[in-house]
Amino acid sequence: MVTTVDHRSAPDANRVLYDEAGASKYVNSAPHLKHRRLVEFHTSLVESVYSAAARDSETVRVLDLGAGEGSCAYNFLRLGATVTAVDISEHQLERLQVRCKCFSQRLELRHEDAWDALQRPDRYEVVVANSFLHHVPDYLALIRRALAHIAMKGQFLSFQDPLRYDTMTRTSYAFSNMSYFAWRTFQGNLWQGLKTRIRRARGIYIEGSKEDDAEYHVTRNGVDQIAICSLLESSGFHCRLIRYFSTQSAILQRVGSWLDLPNTFAVVGRHS
Repeated sequence: MVTTVDHRSAPDANRVLYDEAGASKYVNSAPHLKHRRLVEFHTSLVESVYSAAARDSETVRVLDLGAGEGSCAYNFLRLGATVTAVDISEHQLERLQVRCKCFSQRLELRHEDAWDALQRPDRYEVVVANSFLHHVPDYLALIRRALAHIAMKGQFLSFQDPLRYDTMTRTSYAFSNMSYFAWRTFQGNLWQGLKTRIRRARGIYIEGSKEDDAEYHVTRNGVDQIAICSLLESSGFHCRLIRYFSTQSAILQRVGSWLDLPNTFAVVGRHS
C-alpha cells in the first residue's frame, strides 16, 4: 500500500533532520559546499544578482529562506547587503551566526518556518531559496508568496535543486543515479540506504519519516523547473534558467561536468 506524505510534516522533518549531527553531515556532503567549481559558480551568481540590485537601490535587502549554514547569506553580506536569514533548524542558524559574525550589524536571524517568515509585510530587493525548494512540498505556492515580497526591479534566486527527473536525458538521469550510488556505497549503513531506495522505487513513502518528509523531491519527480519559470514569467519576472551537473563525489563531479550531463538547476528571476 502506498502511503502519502503529509505536506504539513515537512517543517518538522527538516527540524529533526538538521539537528547538530545532521547539520554537520549536510555540510560535509553537499556538493555546492564542497566542490570548488560549484562554489565559484554559486558565488558568481550571487555577485551578479547583487550588482544588479545595487544599481537600482542604495540598500540591498535580502531575504534568505532556508538559509542553512550561511553560504549564500555570507556572500551577500560580504558584498554589502543587509540579510534576513530564516531557517527551521536552530543548529544551522548557529553555524550561520558564527560564519557571519563579522557582519552581525547587517544580519537578522529568524528561527522559524519560511511560511511564517512570509506572513510579515516586509519587502526585499532579493529573495533567495538556496538548496531549499526540494525540501518544500508546495514550493510553487511558497515562491508565489515570496514574489509578493520582492520590490520593483527586485530578484528571485534559487540554487541547487534537482531537475524534474522526466525532463533529464536518459544519460543524465542514469549517470546522476550511478554517481550517487558510487558515493553512497562508502558512507556507511549501506543496507539501510538500499532498503530505503527500494521502498521509494516501489512508490512507498512513510508519513513521519524525517528522510521522506524532508528530502521531498524523492517523492515527487524532482523539482519542476519549467513550472517555476512559468510562474515567474506570469508574475512579471524575466526568468533565467541555468542547468548544471552536481554530485557528491569530487571525481564524478568533474566527469559529469565535462560530459555536460545536467541534473540540477538554478533560477534567476528579475522583476520587470
